Amino acid sequence: MKQIRSSPRRRARKRRKAASDALESDAAGRIYCTDFENNAIVRRISETGDFETVAHDARTLWSDTMSIAADGYLYFTANQLHRQAGYNNGRDRRVKPYGLFRVKIDGAPVKLQ
Repeated sequence: MKQIRSSPRRRARKRRKAASDALESDAAGRIYCTDFENNAIVRRISETGDFETVAHDARTLWSDTMSIAADGYLYFTANQLHRQAGYNNGRDRRVKPYGLFRVKIDGAPVKLQ
């Protein structure tokens, strides 16, 4: 598992949500979205509707499958979908091993009752 530091660019900004392949929510009602176009994870701020970058790293190639755990981390994978042969004229450009990442957040998981 690879640790990613919280984004130093963690500044909310008004923008449209980027292309995404996964969503997650925390106990405070904030929505986390993958942003595969920018190798990032963004979070929607409920009160304003703005998005802030939670993590940005060149290794998060087509981030996917997010989960917030009780340890205060957001876990996600990099599935390299855009490197599959179907997107590259029959050439498989994926590089193994595939990545499992985590980033420390200030959110908690939603507890189902």
